[in-house]
Amino acid sequence: MLVDVALVPQVADPARPGVLIVIDQIRASTTITTLIDAGCRDVYLAEDPDAARAVARETGSLLAGEVLAVKPPDFDFDNSPSELVAADLRGRSVVLSTTNGTAVIDLLRREEPVLVGCIRNARAVAAAAVALAGEGGAVQIVCAGREGMFVLDDAVAAGVIAERLAEEAGGRGIPVQLSDAAVAAVRLRRSWPTLLEAMEASDGGATLRRIGAPEDIPFCAGEDLTTTVPVVGYDGRMRAVPLGSLPGSSPRA
Repeated sequence: MLVDVALVPQVADPARPGVLIVIDQIRASTTITTLIDAGCRDVYLAEDPDAARAVARETGSLLAGEVLAVKPPDFDFDNSPSELVAADLRGRSVVLSTTNGTAVIDLLRREEPVLVGCIRNARAVAAAAVALAGEGGAVQIVCAGREGMFVLDDAVAAGVIAERLAEEAGGRGIPVQLSDAAVAAVRLRRSWPTLLEAMEASDGGATLRRIGAPEDIPFCAGEDLTTTVPVVGYDGRMRAVPLGSLPGSSPRA
């Protein structure tokens, strides 16, 4: 099994066969996973605020997200997983729009499943990807970055998930080949004593402190705390649902 990492979204190849995992560690992919964990009935993803507003009007959904790290004044929630986990969202419908994460997911549309990964679901998303890819398959981890630029938090999260992929594949007796970019991501992750320190040192961590949301840093740094694996599907709208809820998205044995 080949494991590759696109450290910036421009080098990702959604047409390449294999499983795609998208990471926007601080904060969209963590938020998407949290929304599903919170029991949302529907989680819609929008590439920009105007698209989000249109979906919200059509579906009666709440609005969550940010533009350049600032919540639009008419949105119900910020792109804050710690805020959303404290809200009563069970059975509610939410549209999420973010500057980088949901926009990059929209650019990576494809027929095969697109999984959403973060540190909180690292073990689960790796196990799902290995099961979907199978022996001789490939997994491509795509870092959303910030406006096309490399960011530390995404790369460290990619290293965590790449390590988990190697462990999960090894447990199934599947040989794993890491690309140079995947090796770099793993070594970068291992260079930090803790994931919290890496998240705090990242530009994303600095932004959270600047906007008054430092509580999101330890939340995003939580490791293997959920088994939820969001998968992105399209039924006229871009949606995130738990893996297995879309036809053809269940992992192969």
